[in-house]
Amino acid sequence: MISYLKWEIIELDFNSLTILTSGGVGYAVVINEIISANLVLNDDAEIFIYHHKTENSEALFGFLEKSDKDVFTELIKISWVWGKVAMQILSLWIERLIHAIQSADNKTIEGIKWIWKKMAEKIILELKDKEFKVQVDTSSWTNTAKVFIDRSLFEQIKDTLVNMWYQGKDVERVLEGLPEEMKGAGDILPYCIRELS
Repeated sequence: MISYLKWEIIELDFNSLTILTSGGVGYAVVINEIISANLVLNDDAEIFIYHHKTENSEALFGFLEKSDKDVFTELIKISWVWGKVAMQILSLWIERLIHAIQSADNKTIEGIKWIWKKMAEKIILELKDKEFKVQVDTSSWTNTAKVFIDRSLFEQIKDTLVNMWYQGKDVERVLEGLPEEMKGAGDILPYCIRELS
């Protein structure tokens, strides 16, 4: 079973990448928009892999942090939650997801694409007593002070979200009200997805 890959990214999309290993083998890996925003085409990357294998198919799901892989592993044990749904759930931003689970915040989880009320309730029920190695700091989440980000980054994030079928005007509204500590795509993109969901 494959559990880790490291080398050059030769293809990169919002939901997938192909990584070329030193042995010359290319592996297709399922990711989400958050992971995609933190990677660069033709750069080297270290990806933790969950190798999902059944009698009829197999797929590789990729993560930048082992803690994300651990949460994913628990999510797919829940009925109704298959691989791509679990990746979509993780696009919420793992700290917010765990906080929502621990505080029984159904509304936040229901706001994720493909998640309905009963599924949100089941996710909370199944995972509320699990211990994950993720530090959750909520102290700055309510700070909505306006921040001015680099215009090229603004347009890049806007284009990414519009390609994900969000409305351009809604995206601009969320970007105009970013918390002041958010300056990188890795923070901004998951925040926008959560606010737009």
